[in-house]
Amino acid sequence: MAIKKVKTGWQVDIQPEGRGGKRIRRTFTKKKDAELFETQQKAQAGAGDWTPPSKDNRRLQDLVEDWYTLHGHTLKDGTKRKGKLDGICKRLGNPVARTFTGEDFLRYRNRRLTEKQQKRDKLVSPNNVNHEQAYLSAVFGTLSKLRNWPHGNPLKDVPKIKLDESALIYLELDQIRALLAELEESKNPDVLAITRLCLATGARWGEAESLRGEQIRQGKVHYVKTKNSKARAVPIDSELEDELRRGRPRIGRLFPQTCHQAFRGAVERAGIHLPDGQMTHVLRHTFASHFVMNDGNILKLKDILGHQTLTMTVRYAKLAPRHLADAVEKNPLATLKRQQSVNADEREGVQASVKNAEIG
Repeated sequence: MAIKKVKTGWQVDIQPEGRGGKRIRRTFTKKKDAELFETQQKAQAGAGDWTPPSKDNRRLQDLVEDWYTLHGHTLKDGTKRKGKLDGICKRLGNPVARTFTGEDFLRYRNRRLTEKQQKRDKLVSPNNVNHEQAYLSAVFGTLSKLRNWPHGNPLKDVPKIKLDESALIYLELDQIRALLAELEESKNPDVLAITRLCLATGARWGEAESLRGEQIRQGKVHYVKTKNSKARAVPIDSELEDELRRGRPRIGRLFPQTCHQAFRGAVERAGIHLPDGQMTHVLRHTFASHFVMNDGNILKLKDILGHQTLTMTVRYAKLAPRHLADAVEKNPLATLKRQQSVNADEREGVQASVKNAEIG
């Protein structure tokens, strides 16, 4: 049998040049990859240009380099992601890639969760480890699609750590007032305008801070070169448009200096406490949360935020005024209360009837 099921996957066992020729064995995680390999080898042998495939001894770091050269460099976070992948390879001991298994990663993951982050006295979070798994899996997956890697993805069936859904963090109206008051006193001339722009359009801080004059036209802010490369246009009122235009260029960057530290200082002075990683992003969450609480349409919110899928937006749905409101009226306590009210009305009716009869 040229292809057979073995413990580690599907094994190709062929002699492309016929009986007496060189015999090759290769194991794949998926049957279709094994069948493709067999077809390619036999086709090459039939054409007379077949040479025995060399054993793939590339190490994990070699795959990362190939991934970056072929694809990773085109990603917006490609350089940053490669740096993380380099660290993963180093911590794993840079094994021969074809010997690397899902079990190897699970053992690595277990060790990783007990380590402390560099420059922080905190354990590596499960979320960080899930990201590492996704990055490494993408290397195997991408190279497999490009036919650069014939041995499949060892992380394909490895489940990620299940995470508890975090609470939505957003600013209440009194917090927004306090923050804007502090920003008005800031020495930074642009931080207030950027904050108001984020609160009015749901923009990411980087999108607002890098805004150019030509991106404001016809009462809309046109966001381009976004995180997911999806352009979008969000309407703003004339008051905000005038504020953004006042004393700023019509062409070129509106805000030439970074404002992140000025914003952080205003948050601290306003007495607002935010989780790690939410310092400026809380403005985007605040826009989305208040949009839904004001009965905004979830599909329109998806387009305003520029989300690729509705799944990313639907987490805000729980803030809608009538979301799960039936729980108040259809729980058993509410039923008992209604029954007690009916019984009380019936008793009052009987008592009234008796009293009327006595009077009569």
